[in-house]
Amino acid sequence: MAREDTFNTVKITYTILGGFLKDVAKEIGMKKAISLYAKQGKTVGAMLAGMTREKLGKKEFDMKTFASVLSGALQSNGLTYDIKESPTLLIVNSHRCPIYEGLKDAGLDHKTIELACSHISGTQYVALKKAFPQLNGRVKFRSAPNKPCVEKFALEK
Repeated sequence: MAREDTFNTVKITYTILGGFLKDVAKEIGMKKAISLYAKQGKTVGAMLAGMTREKLGKKEFDMKTFASVLSGALQSNGLTYDIKESPTLLIVNSHRCPIYEGLKDAGLDHKTIELACSHISGTQYVALKKAFPQLNGRVKFRSAPNKPCVEKFALEK
């Protein structure tokens, strides 16, 4: 039951945020509103990097530790997901997402949600790369509302 409660809490939060994003877009345009929203990815990336560094302690960066941190973050946001992990690659399939559902409930369409998620993820990956230069991230946004988003994190050789 706790997972469902978390999902619903995050969904409500993103419904409110989505309404705010729509109101801001009416004033300044959706392109600028998405650009401002995307800046928050820097904070998310820095937070994930800090949590990873803390968990690593004095050890070198490794995908197992990063996967553990990322999994905890996804759980705390109520996502339903699976992670495939190797020493050089993480693939995260996010199936049920309260962020997507909340933004949709706020009246944003699939394409606008894709813009918002892709842009905020992009700035998150830049912040993670700044902390861990060997790490690259990218997202393939869900092709339809009932399909998963697929994030890949890979180590450069």
